[in-house]
Amino acid sequence: AIISWQVNGVKRSRLKTSGGSYLASHDPREVLGLGRAAKVDSVEIRWPSGRVDKLANPPINTYVRVVEGEGIAQNPAATTAAK
Repeated sequence: AIISWQVNGVKRSRLKTSGGSYLASHDPREVLGLGRAAKVDSVEIRWPSGRVDKLANPPINTYVRVVEGEGIAQNPAATTAAK
């Protein structure tokens, strides 16, 4: 998936791939850098299927689970991110 986020008018993007290598695993979470910003304007996820999910003003300093086609999952097992 391609994850794009906008903070204070500056847009950043990152490619998120899944999987790993033999006998290895990788953290499926993605941490988005905000610098000193107090909020994220928007997040856009372009899934490999072609579907696009857009999140306006998502929460910060926490992990959220995004489900393709549904946006932020309800009752996610979210924990507070380190600052």
